[in-house]
Amino acid sequence: MSTDPHHAEYAAAAAAIHDQTPRGCRLPAVGDWVSGFSGRKPWQGRVQQAEPGRIVVEIDGAWLVVSEEDITG
Repeated sequence: MSTDPHHAEYAAAAAAIHDQTPRGCRLPAVGDWVSGFSGRKPWQGRVQQAEPGRIVVEIDGAWLVVSEEDITG
């Protein structure tokens, strides 16, 4: 648990943005720069592969497999 007084406010804002993200939007294309949250941790990187339910994102030389719902931007 964080002792930062702004942590709860930040988490609530991030959750609200995620809740407002429309479902059923187009998948990101290979090469798109995306960001999001997985396991409540932020990340950002370039899409390497995209298919429904599974997006592979390269993050600083590592690959992260996320779901479409994890992408916020």
